[in-house]
Amino acid sequence: MGVTPFSLLFDLSKMGWAYVMLCLVVVYACVRCAYHLLFHPLAKYPGPKLAAVSNAWYAYHWITGRYPWAIEQALQEYDIHGSHIRNKELFVKTNFQDIGAGDGGISWEKDPVRHREVSKRLSPAFSAKSIKAKESTLQKHVDLFIDRMRTYGGQSRGVELKTWTDWLALDIAADLAYNRQLHQVKLMNSSELLDSINGVNFFGTMNQIMKKFPLLTPLMFLVIPVSVIRSLPRVLALNSKEVQARIERRGKTEHLDYFEQLCPEDGVVPTDKKHRAHLEQVAGQLMLAGFDPIANQFYSTIYFLTQEPQVFSLLKKEIRDTFKNYDDINPDGLAPLRFLHACLQETLRLHTNASFGMPRISPGAKVDGTYVPKGVVCQIANFAAAHSPRYFKEPRRYQPQRWLPPTHAHYDEAFRHDHLKGFWPFSQGPRMCPGRESAWVQTKLFIAKVVWSFDLEMVPGQDYDWERDMKHYSMWQKPELFVKFIPVDGEKRREVSGL
Repeated sequence: MGVTPFSLLFDLSKMGWAYVMLCLVVVYACVRCAYHLLFHPLAKYPGPKLAAVSNAWYAYHWITGRYPWAIEQALQEYDIHGSHIRNKELFVKTNFQDIGAGDGGISWEKDPVRHREVSKRLSPAFSAKSIKAKESTLQKHVDLFIDRMRTYGGQSRGVELKTWTDWLALDIAADLAYNRQLHQVKLMNSSELLDSINGVNFFGTMNQIMKKFPLLTPLMFLVIPVSVIRSLPRVLALNSKEVQARIERRGKTEHLDYFEQLCPEDGVVPTDKKHRAHLEQVAGQLMLAGFDPIANQFYSTIYFLTQEPQVFSLLKKEIRDTFKNYDDINPDGLAPLRFLHACLQETLRLHTNASFGMPRISPGAKVDGTYVPKGVVCQIANFAAAHSPRYFKEPRRYQPQRWLPPTHAHYDEAFRHDHLKGFWPFSQGPRMCPGRESAWVQTKLFIAKVVWSFDLEMVPGQDYDWERDMKHYSMWQKPELFVKFIPVDGEKRREVSGL
């Protein structure tokens, strides 16, 4: 009987079969790379070649916590910049933030119609009247922080800023979301909830990376510490417990909170699992949305002020000239302070919210005159844009003067060409952050009371670099930073006012 190619195949040894399979894999990889580099509909777009042929580039920069900086570098290297043409097509939210809870809540909801319904139901919680009603609660938390800084902030070692601002921000967020008293600033100790949230940070990043590598998902549990893996179920369980406790306290809360809009005193108590799951998702997302961005603003504004003495002096003068007494400081009185507002805008620019790019799925539409096929995931690069010399002069420096109107005494002509109207820290359109006005109130009140009460100094001898040490996973991971809060007496306030 003669030898045929088919008979040779059956006679191959195990090593031979392994060699054939390897060759097939190599051929497939080469063909796939060639297709993505040369023939794919998006091949005309510039960018890193590794990112064009593999998700490895994406995964590496997320795992290292440097994804926003990697996007910025790619845009600079390949001279990629934004669209000048407005389009009407709807780019739907991806499953980027989906943790498999079965309900998108509000922040993670992909269905635009469903999102609109939830947003409309929550909107009264963020009205001017509702924010005003929560003012005394906010004052209580900020005042306790100030008292703690008077006691501990002036010591030679100062206080660790990340810990204290995280405590304060989460105390406020939990109280405003569902009347939960964590007492972290009072007890000077992290709650179980804060520890669990910090643990979820890296897990959330690995979870969304594995969506790009579904076959490797089981391996994720071999490289992530067990304590981190357990953090997500723990956060969900704690949130579920707080929601149940808040439902039981209907009509008996100390003050108005966001949950009142989800389950009012005269409403029907949810009994089915689907409705309960929805309430838990929305409540948890409101709490997280009120924690992470606010904590970032508290932390980074104080840091930037310690690095720019002239800016700090101007802000001190504005606040201390406006308020002769600490108890007079309130949101209404802070509203006209343009330099304070400019300082917080500049913090939002440098410590950019939503630096993950808010990915969306193309419906099959043109972007800047180029057709993007249906199903392609797109994103914005707000971190890169906010740090680009194309749009901002001295983009790495903390210069609030750029945000002032030309009529202001401290306006600087050097920044007249900055593209201020293109910066939307709270996003825009139907997905715009509903809590933006509350965020302004919280951050203005906190910074004003801190600056009225203290001179701020970064403790010397720290190996600290904001750009180098910051990391971004599901949330920003801020490095330790020790700062001195030096109490200011009346005489020093008069000296500042006389500048």
